[in-house]
Amino acid sequence: MKHILLLLICLYAHTTFCQDEATYNKTLEIFQENFNAQNVDAVFNLYTTEMQEAMTKEGITRFVNGCYTQFGNLKNLIFVETAEGVNSYTAEFDKISLLMEVQLSADGKIATIQFQEP
Repeated sequence: MKHILLLLICLYAHTTFCQDEATYNKTLEIFQENFNAQNVDAVFNLYTTEMQEAMTKEGITRFVNGCYTQFGNLKNLIFVETAEGVNSYTAEFDKISLLMEVQLSADGKIATIQFQEP
């Protein structure tokens, strides 16, 4: 009985992790496509309501346009790790590679995002 319970817990944890991974992959793919297309409205819609209010559409426009001008296209995102609910990726742009940290809400919206030098 202990082994069956342990197996069920492992399967549940694996399923939950895979769903989180799939959610991150989908959201970040949409982010990358819209970032490269300079579609600020679509990027804005990927953010949680709280992030939209904190950054405003004008702030997100400056962020997207500024990053695009400075770094170029976002070519690739390579998963690095998850720590304290935040996923880290190597973000490969045309001109530079940066560390990107992202946290999604339960509904797959971007709750936090930041780029920094590794």
